[in-house]
Amino acid sequence: MNVSNWASVAALVATSVLPAAAATQVVSVVYAGSLVTPMEGPIKTALAQRGVDFQGQGGGSKMLAHLIAADAKRPDVFISVDPAIVVSLGSKVLDAETFASTSLGIAWSKNSRHAALFESVAAGKTAIVAALSTPGLDIGRTDPRLDPKGAYTLEAMTLLAGTDGEKRILGEPENDAQIFPEEDLVARIDAGEADVGFFYKTEAIARGLRFVPLPGKAALSDRITYTIAELRDAPHPDAGKAFERFLLDGRGKAILENAGVTYFAKPVLLVKRT
Repeated sequence: MNVSNWASVAALVATSVLPAAAATQVVSVVYAGSLVTPMEGPIKTALAQRGVDFQGQGGGSKMLAHLIAADAKRPDVFISVDPAIVVSLGSKVLDAETFASTSLGIAWSKNSRHAALFESVAAGKTAIVAALSTPGLDIGRTDPRLDPKGAYTLEAMTLLAGTDGEKRILGEPENDAQIFPEEDLVARIDAGEADVGFFYKTEAIARGLRFVPLPGKAALSDRITYTIAELRDAPHPDAGKAFERFLLDGRGKAILENAGVTYFAKPVLLVKRT
């Protein structure tokens, strides 16, 4: 089903012409957890208005790719925050395009014990490294083994503070005192259970957190990109193709832009349909 067909379904719904017993189209999507708020909010709502049942699951891109590779998940579409992860799925990918980017930074909520400190960072009065070096600060980040953002955090902090500074602030790469599942980290920050966390701009804006990008190259805005892939032997291939167009050219584009995603002028073809 293409985008125009979805629009036709939406028009029927709006005028109550569509019979109550009509079958609902289904599209199954697994996606980078940084997109959970727009995906499970306005994206899901917009598709429901078109008669499409959006069945989504967010999580670390590496973890989701492992599930797809093992046939534990068979979605129509996979959205990864690292194109290399999509490429690693090999023949399971039918078509893939890298279409947008975001930046890495720190975010906090009004409930943070150190909200005033990080407001000083936002105002340019305190350096990020100095703020993150505060004794007793509870920092939240994701697991670099499961989530690209976790790996990007280590890389960015090395660029920003040097190897010694990165280790002093973050400790070991798999520091259990700082690592949370991607789907839980925003809630932990929002509730004040952690003082500050490392986030993509997309998720921070979507959840209403205060956000400051890491300075200069440490923001990794030239590296952190979103890739959308249609999967081979998908359960709902037509719906998957229509969803891709909805996200790249349709209403979904404006929704993600409002959530802090920066679209490329033209998507970069990563895997071509054969």
